[in-house]
Amino acid sequence: MKIGIFLAVIFILLFGFLFWFVHHENKKENEKDNLLTLVIIAILFSMILTAIIAFFLFLIIGSANVMNTLFSLNLNSSQLILIGISYLIYWMTADNIIEKFFEYLWGENIYAILSLAVARIATFYIIGIILNLDIAINMTISIGISVILLGIDLLFFQKRRLEE
Repeated sequence: MKIGIFLAVIFILLFGFLFWFVHHENKKENEKDNLLTLVIIAILFSMILTAIIAFFLFLIIGSANVMNTLFSLNLNSSQLILIGISYLIYWMTADNIIEKFFEYLWGENIYAILSLAVARIATFYIIGIILNLDIAINMTISIGISVILLGIDLLFFQKRRLEE
């Protein structure tokens, strides 16, 4: 239920923003589209972006569920969903700023990626403290999800390196 509400809120926010954007850009054109076309365009793009966000949310919740099962942490699904939503909000916002900071500091290399992984562990741990997780559970989930995201980052880094 929490996932559905979260994704519905994301969809409504995206729809409102995209409808405003499409309507604003449509005013600039000589040949204007009708309102129904603008609504359909906004709905389609909102659905696509919501599906992408849902994919990343399920990636994080799945990673937390793997940590839960692997280490017998006894977290219920409500806690896993709350952890997943909290981590996703961080990952989509502040993580990008921290990533750019480390890329500026170290350059685009492995040191920046490893520094980002350590920063994620610390940030995820702080989020776990805010969510009142047990210390052992908090550390396990923080390190586990950070390692999974580190693996994804390393794959993208290697792919970029091979393309150059």
